[in-house]
Amino acid sequence: MRITSAFLAATALCVPAYAQDVTIKVGTVVSGDHPENVGAREFERLVEERSDGEIDVRVFTDSQLGNQREMVEQLRSGTLEMTWVTTGFFGSWEPVLGTLEIGYLFDDREHAFRAFDGELGDEVANLVENHGVELLGYYEAGMRHLTNSVRAVEGPDDLQGLKIRTPRATYHLKTLELMGANATPMAFNELYTAMEQGVVDGQENPLSNIYNARFSEVNDYLSLTGHLHLTHMVLYSEDLWGDLSPEHQEIVRQAVLDSAQVQRDKVAEDDANLLSELEEQGMEVTEPDREAFAEQVAPLRDEAVAEFGDDAQKLLDLVDAARSGS
Repeated sequence: MRITSAFLAATALCVPAYAQDVTIKVGTVVSGDHPENVGAREFERLVEERSDGEIDVRVFTDSQLGNQREMVEQLRSGTLEMTWVTTGFFGSWEPVLGTLEIGYLFDDREHAFRAFDGELGDEVANLVENHGVELLGYYEAGMRHLTNSVRAVEGPDDLQGLKIRTPRATYHLKTLELMGANATPMAFNELYTAMEQGVVDGQENPLSNIYNARFSEVNDYLSLTGHLHLTHMVLYSEDLWGDLSPEHQEIVRQAVLDSAQVQRDKVAEDDANLLSELEEQGMEVTEPDREAFAEQVAPLRDEAVAEFGDDAQKLLDLVDAARSGS
C-alpha cells in the first residue's frame, strides 16, 4: 500500500498528546543543597529513570521561577508543572488550612508524619484539589526555631518588641504574635536583606533554612522554640496533569512518595548536625521555656473553630487522633 503524506498527517493527529516526551518543571524558593531540593533531585532521578528518559525533569531553585505565591498561581494557570508550599500558606486559597499552622499543634515530626500520611493527609487533599492542583504527597518542611539580632530569647517576655518575619499564613502569624513577637509577613527571598538592613529583627525557620540561607551572618541569637512543625504539600498543576499518560502519572506520583523518605531523612540529618555548625559560626543558642510559649498560643484552637466551625474541628480531631497512643 502506498502511504501518502496526507495519511501520515491524519495518523499523527490521532496520537494522544501525552504520547510525546514531556518536561516537568519543578520550582522551589530555597538553595540547591537544601533538603527540599535533595528531595527534588531524588524525584528527578526516579522519574527520569523509571520513564526511560521519556520525562525530563528540570529543577529550578532559589526562587528562579518566582516566590511561593507566584508559583502556586502558575500551577493554577497551567504555566508550571510542580512546586510545594506548606498547608498554612495554601490558606490564601483554602482558609481553613491555616488551622494546621497553630503553634505546638504537633508533638514532634513523627506525630506529623502519622497525621499527614493518614486520614489528615486525605482530608487536606480533598480541600486542596478544589483549587486547580493535584496533591501528590507530602515533604517535611521541618521544626521551626527563632533567630534574631537583638537578644537571647528564653520566654515570651524576651520576644516583646522584636519584629520577626513570618510567611504569609494567618495562623502562623497569629502564633508568633501570641508568643510575644511583632510578626511581620514577608517573602522568603526578601528575608536576608531585610534582616541585614534592620527592617526586621529576626525570623523563624527550621535549622536547614537558617544554615543554608546563611542567617548566622545577620542574626546572633538562635532560640530552640520548636513552635511549629510544618509540612509541604507537593502540588502539580491540574491543567497539566492531564498531559501525562496514565503510566507517566503513576511514575510521577510514586516518585513523589519515594523521594519524600529521602527528603525527610535529610531534614533529620540536618537537625542532628547543623546546631553545632551554627554555634561554630558564632550563634548563641538558648533552649527557652516551650511550655510557656505553648500556653500563650493555646487559645488559637478555639479561635480557629470559632472562625471555621466543624471544618476546623475536623482537622484538629484528625491531628489529635494521630498522637502516639491514640
